[in-house]
Amino acid sequence: MPAPAALPSFAELGVIPEIVEALKQLGIDTPFPIQALAIPIAITGTDMIGQARTGTGKTFAFGISLLQRITVPTDPGYAELDVPGAPQALVMCPTRELALQVTRDLEVASSVRKARVLTVYGGVGYDTQLEALSDGVDVVVGTPGRLLDLANKRSLNLSQVKVLVLDEADEMLDLGFLPDVERLISKTP
Repeated sequence: MPAPAALPSFAELGVIPEIVEALKQLGIDTPFPIQALAIPIAITGTDMIGQARTGTGKTFAFGISLLQRITVPTDPGYAELDVPGAPQALVMCPTRELALQVTRDLEVASSVRKARVLTVYGGVGYDTQLEALSDGVDVVVGTPGRLLDLANKRSLNLSQVKVLVLDEADEMLDLGFLPDVERLISKTP
């Protein structure tokens, strides 16, 4: 039986050097299969669905692509964005624990590029979240209820979102978040 083909490197998948460097600093050199399949598609902005078991690298599969598709304050052209500081990516998660884990992974992958990632969820005060939104963020990760609450209060501007991720979409549906998810999606371009 022939040996399985080696997976391409992140750079060979089209990942930008700043993200490749951030992953390399963690000792992550080779993508998992879900990442090798998803990243080339997601980088182009094509809609997609990915499914894999827990622990197989799904967060980096969408997170690396998401981070590559946004413009951060140190990028040329950032000041020319229609609304600099408005979130360009939105990740919806069914639980605060998952939202926090996704945020940690995004922060790791953007440690060289310095994307500003904010986690929002209910059960905590608004002040810190409102302050961060006011200062400007590039990516917002959160639970549907708090995201919708902030959007309805006009504190969360979703008009510049160009990447939208539903993480564990099946669980969000099982938990009854479909109406909130649909309302949030309707507020994005």
